[in-house]
Amino acid sequence: MKLFRKGLLLVAIPGMFELGLLGILYKSQENATRAEVWALHTKDVIIQAGEVREPVLLQSARLRAAIILNDPSGLEKNDLWDSLDKEIGELRALVGDNTEQRRRVEEIGASVREYRQWIDIQTELLKNGKRDELVAALRDPKALRLIQVIQRQLVEFIKVEENLDEQRLKAVSEARLMQNVALVIALLGAILAAALAARIFSRDVGGRLAVLTGNALKLTEGGVLAQRVGGNDEITELDKVLHEASARLRQAEDDARAYREELERHARELTAVNEDLQRQTQDNEMFIYSVSHDLRSPLVNLQGFSKELHHSVGELHDTINASDLNDGDKQRIRDIIEEDVEVSLRFIRTAVTRSAAIIDAMLRLSRVGRVEYQAQETNVDEIVARVIDAMSNTIRERQALVVSQPLPPCYGDPTAIEQIFGNLIGNAVNYLDPKRPGTVEIGVLPPDPGQPDFRIYYVRDNGLGIPADYLSKMFSAFHRLHADVAQGEGVGLALIKRIVLRHGGKIWVESVEGAGTTFYTSLPVRPVQPATQLAQGEQTHG
Repeated sequence: MKLFRKGLLLVAIPGMFELGLLGILYKSQENATRAEVWALHTKDVIIQAGEVREPVLLQSARLRAAIILNDPSGLEKNDLWDSLDKEIGELRALVGDNTEQRRRVEEIGASVREYRQWIDIQTELLKNGKRDELVAALRDPKALRLIQVIQRQLVEFIKVEENLDEQRLKAVSEARLMQNVALVIALLGAILAAALAARIFSRDVGGRLAVLTGNALKLTEGGVLAQRVGGNDEITELDKVLHEASARLRQAEDDARAYREELERHARELTAVNEDLQRQTQDNEMFIYSVSHDLRSPLVNLQGFSKELHHSVGELHDTINASDLNDGDKQRIRDIIEEDVEVSLRFIRTAVTRSAAIIDAMLRLSRVGRVEYQAQETNVDEIVARVIDAMSNTIRERQALVVSQPLPPCYGDPTAIEQIFGNLIGNAVNYLDPKRPGTVEIGVLPPDPGQPDFRIYYVRDNGLGIPADYLSKMFSAFHRLHADVAQGEGVGLALIKRIVLRHGGKIWVESVEGAGTTFYTSLPVRPVQPATQLAQGEQTHG
């Protein structure tokens, strides 16, 4: 049987018992309340009957006073009769549920009307000056009998109500006693029902729950669980789950141990690979430095010898001019020197200059990873304004419009950040389309909820644009597009990409050939943890 059904039985059996007791208690409470209401009603009737007697006596006293004073004006007032009618009406309403008492009220009303008629007759006698007849009428036993009848009727009426009052007070006492008895029985029944339910729970459920709790504790401590509890309810199912979880935990521990050993092996391999990679990086940097250093000597020699040859060509021209050769031979020698020797020397000097620039670019590219950055909160607005001011001559020559939106600060090395914006703004200005007015806009994108620690800046131009098949090469060293438009070695974007990566950010480009280009770069707004930098770098490389 499921725990829910057991719980229903444990609750239902004492609940039904308590419900019956509560019904008895409610019934006794209702009887007591009804008895009290009737007892109060009886007292209200007795009080109202007394209210009927008072106007009758007052009217009798008013008649005697009128006779004594020989003044019938007081008898002409109807206030007492009106009050008497009102009190009898209220009394009639109070006993509307009692036929016998209602009959008595009607008899009292008839007697009062008869008494009023008699009073009216006496009032007429007094008005007509027949005082002697009035006195004689007062002495008539009939006059006394009228009042006595009313009083006797009221006494009988009140006596009946008093008997009812005694009966109803007795009923109130009996109802209160029954109510107290029912309350005691309900209390004892509730205690017995609770004790019975607790006994059943402790015998059937409590013991098995204790075993289940012990198994759960052993599971958390990694111990061996006790034997499974019997039954077919939720406790049994929970215990079964605990045993299955224990088996799975043991299997998971074995798997975790194997994974840990494998991870340690991979960690050792990764350490060796990192050491080898670091060694190769150092070797590459040393190779670049060595090659650059070794290449500089022959380049210097080539540059020096080319200058000497250039001076020698001048001397050769002077020698030819001073020689005795005829003009045709002199001109032929001059043509050879100008068309072959000087052209070749010019190509040599250009190649030397280009090679020197490439060597310098290789050295700058190799040094980027070794520069120690001084990261701090950097005012990007000031940096961009400084870059634009430094390029003011070039901007005027290009007749370009450079607009910078308000730029919030970022966190990084100020010099490195200035290199980033200097390169991007410089490229945007240099590669504007001369056939139309050039514009360059520097701004920032709205915050990205997915990257709250980074801010994305952009540099947008309406220049020459980049072909779609060339976009993948934009950040590779020594790859140049539109080489005839601006000078350079083709390492600027490669340099700033490494700078951005070292700051933990990303850089990418969107362009339409002939329409313009937009470079985006994400930079941190607060110190970036190494793990974040590594993740950002992996996303950028990806």
